[in-house]
Amino acid sequence: MRKLFFIVLFLTNMLCLAQKSSKADTSRSIDPAGDLYKASLKLIDSSKYKEAIKVLEKAVKIKKDYAAAYNKMAFCQMQIKDFSLAQKNLELSMKYAPDNTGSLKYLGRACYLNKKYDLAKRYYDSAQKVNDHDVELLCFIAELRYFGQDLKGALETYNNILYEKPNYPEAYIGIGLIKFKQKEYLYAIKNIELGIQNNKGARLDDEVYSSLAQSKFETKQYKGAIKAYDTLLNRNPKNEEALTYRGASKINLGDFSGAIKDLDEVVKINPKSYIAYNFRGTAKGGLKQNIAALEDFDKCIKIKMDYPSVYVNRAAIKMASKDRRGACEDLNKADQLGSDIAIKYIQLYCNDNGSIGMER
Repeated sequence: MRKLFFIVLFLTNMLCLAQKSSKADTSRSIDPAGDLYKASLKLIDSSKYKEAIKVLEKAVKIKKDYAAAYNKMAFCQMQIKDFSLAQKNLELSMKYAPDNTGSLKYLGRACYLNKKYDLAKRYYDSAQKVNDHDVELLCFIAELRYFGQDLKGALETYNNILYEKPNYPEAYIGIGLIKFKQKEYLYAIKNIELGIQNNKGARLDDEVYSSLAQSKFETKQYKGAIKAYDTLLNRNPKNEEALTYRGASKINLGDFSGAIKDLDEVVKINPKSYIAYNFRGTAKGGLKQNIAALEDFDKCIKIKMDYPSVYVNRAAIKMASKDRRGACEDLNKADQLGSDIAIKYIQLYCNDNGSIGMER
């Protein structure tokens, strides 16, 4: 009886061990590389690109021909601007999945960002042979043409994109950047703003907001320019150009103290910014701080002696300080350097019996 009891107990224990073993076996993944890939997607969704790359590297160690993992790795590397490695991983993706036209397109993009423009064109051309209605690919092609100074070709491509897909934001932005380069500022503003409106919150390059801001500055839309410069400065508080021209916009709106605050920051960042000294001198002149204004203009001239604008601005302060002779000397200097407006003030204030710049 006792022997029978031990046999039953032994069999029961073996059965329990078998069940535990069975459970352990079923808990093991049948696709560890795939599980790592899924984990990387969650990291990518949280913009944790470097962590995602480490996970994907483990996945391709397990499965060396995992084309999708190489693709995602390249995507992450493009986000952190490691374009060389992105190109390498896209090449591996194409090796294991040569029919993936998406990989071909992004390989061209990685080459473009890696400054291998001839190679980028080759991959774009190959991708276009497979699908010539891919609007994202057409945008990449237009961007390459824009970079190569083929503005007409780029513009034509962007217009074709809008025919295929109206309200496509990248096409509007591309047209806006071309118009900015052509100094057609009102058209630049119209198209860039349409692109921003249709973009639905995706992050745009600084170049977009810089071109919009400068276009508004050139067309004297100073409040709009300040708003665009604010966007750039929220991203990078030490953006020298944005601080400089936001300060200039504030001068044109009569906010001289606000302008000085911005321009103080510029000269901290770059003590040799002659443009900042010129603008800050103008702002100080607006507050009737004439001595301080002249000091800034003198600093500007010390850095750049052939800058006509500063001589016109210093002349205004000298004239306000009743130094007519000094003002006329500065206006003559500005005129010699090619100023468009100096002659107007020379004729108003410095003409005596036909003699320019002479005072009785």
